[in-house]
Amino acid sequence: MKKNIVQDVIPPKRSIRDIELPSRSRRLQVEVEPPDTDILEIESTDYIEDKKPPKKGSSRKMSAPTTQFTYDYDKPKHSSRKGLYTAIFLFVLAALFGISALFKSAEIRVTPRLETKFLDETFTAKRDAMSVNLSFQIVTNTKDIEKTVEATALQKVEKKAQGKVVIYNNYSTKPQRLDIDTRLETKEGLIFKTANALVVPGNYTKDGKTVAGSVEVTAIAAAPGDKFNVGLKDFTIFGFKGDPRYTKIYARSKTSMLGGFSGMQKVVTLEVLNEVDKELEESLRNLLAKDITSQIPENFILYEGGLSHNFEPTVESNGPSGNVILKKKATTYAIIFDKATLSRAILAKISPDITDSAVKINNLGTLLFSYKPEAAFDQKTSTTVSFTLTGKPNIVWIFDENKLKSELLGLSKKNAREIIAKYDVIKEAMIKIWPFWIQTLPNNSKKVKLINTLAQ
Repeated sequence: MKKNIVQDVIPPKRSIRDIELPSRSRRLQVEVEPPDTDILEIESTDYIEDKKPPKKGSSRKMSAPTTQFTYDYDKPKHSSRKGLYTAIFLFVLAALFGISALFKSAEIRVTPRLETKFLDETFTAKRDAMSVNLSFQIVTNTKDIEKTVEATALQKVEKKAQGKVVIYNNYSTKPQRLDIDTRLETKEGLIFKTANALVVPGNYTKDGKTVAGSVEVTAIAAAPGDKFNVGLKDFTIFGFKGDPRYTKIYARSKTSMLGGFSGMQKVVTLEVLNEVDKELEESLRNLLAKDITSQIPENFILYEGGLSHNFEPTVESNGPSGNVILKKKATTYAIIFDKATLSRAILAKISPDITDSAVKINNLGTLLFSYKPEAAFDQKTSTTVSFTLTGKPNIVWIFDENKLKSELLGLSKKNAREIIAKYDVIKEAMIKIWPFWIQTLPNNSKKVKLINTLAQ
């Protein structure tokens, strides 16, 4: 057999049939020119490199020849994706509109008519009046605070013990008056005196039993010294000895008698005492004002000028390590008014021609409150009060917000504005709908928020 001259350089079992072609269909034209050299070259636009590893044990190193093929084909026609993109766009758009319908919401901001008037008038109110007339109530709060300070001055100190007692009247149904410094005596012979004059109510009958009238008072030892520091005791009234009232009008301790002392003691200097006293008073004033304000019902109003404070004297007591504890107590009284009745009283002064059911005053808190100087007002006992209010109250026209909201549900912006225009008391309105491309209000009232810009 005649030997093929290119047999040694052509890789075994390689032909154009072994070339892996793309999966898409292509028309190939392969032209193979007769070899004019010892190596057959096949030109191709693709270059395929085929390398076979040398046989095991072979010492010859060879590089696999590069086989090149040349073929012509018609470029495939790419199918248009425009339709696919259009379909996806329409689907997304439809989904957005569907989702937006679920999350559609609206906000309607309405500003009613407003008129500002000047006010400088005097008013009279009655305590706890149940009628439609202007009335007031008193709210009280008591608090005490203390501070430990260093005692630096040594001096002779004489202090009288004191405490609280309750005096009972089981003598008659008539009240018994007792003067200041009425002497109260223990069975040991210790004398204490009442800190102020008082009236002990008479006894009364309850559920078939006689109940003694009673009143609480502070009792102070007749002399300084620690021997007056005693626990709970029973007292007789020294001035009633030999009188039938001696056994029927008596007193009992509510607290122990404490604070009695006589001797040398480290004390706080007067300068420090005055400074701390002012500090405690200011702290109490702020704390009580804050606490009492938090107690006021929402439909009532409290003016800063309606607050008054009653401070008790600062009490000194021995603290640890030779220090002194300074304690101060105060009670705050606040006069409060019902907002609705106060608004009616103000309107009657400044705009008597306006029906109070059609308007309200939305800035009552900005008015300045002050007691009439000539009017003596006691927060504990007074049943009437005269005061002045000054400022510029805002008269705001009111409308049925729920009714308006229900009328606007499901309407277009244009139709909604036409409905709002029928309300003479509304000055202006602004409608916002989300998403922005939707032009009709939701039918669900929970998705519509109506805001009165002047509501307070």
